[in-house]
Amino acid sequence: MSKAVYRPREPQNSSYYQCVQDHFEAFEQVYEERFELRYGFFRPYVSQVIHRYLDCGDLHNGFARVRCGDCGHEYLLAFSCKRRHFCPSCHQKRVVQFGEWLCASVVKAVPHRHVVFSIPKILRRCFLYDRKRLTGLSRCGWESLKAYFTGMAGRHVFARPQ
Repeated sequence: MSKAVYRPREPQNSSYYQCVQDHFEAFEQVYEERFELRYGFFRPYVSQVIHRYLDCGDLHNGFARVRCGDCGHEYLLAFSCKRRHFCPSCHQKRVVQFGEWLCASVVKAVPHRHVVFSIPKILRRCFLYDRKRLTGLSRCGWESLKAYFTGMAGRHVFARPQ
């Protein structure tokens, strides 16, 4: 039986990483002129996410030494950015963890439906500049879904407990 060998993921070799590294600074410089009117102001958080992604998995930015207590084998494990949505490696880990938690702690063993609400493009700017409006929009989506299921069931199935 052969032992598994740890291989670092080397994000710097991916096309995605190369694209971000090569073009983000230029994107940042032209954002105000080319994209701000359409997509809103450039949030400083975006730069933080990008720079943390570029540092993710790089031994130069910190690591942990992992050592087997039995055989003494050791290797260096680079720190991750722990960011969802932008970093493919960290996002996948979080998706799996969330899915396991959801199945174990939240969702009952019954069939479920996945419902997606989308915002027409013409209205998206309203929510881009005033994020608090999303609360009302979410409430409208819930009320619509509740009315649909209540109508399908023929009775009031979403009554709040007394």
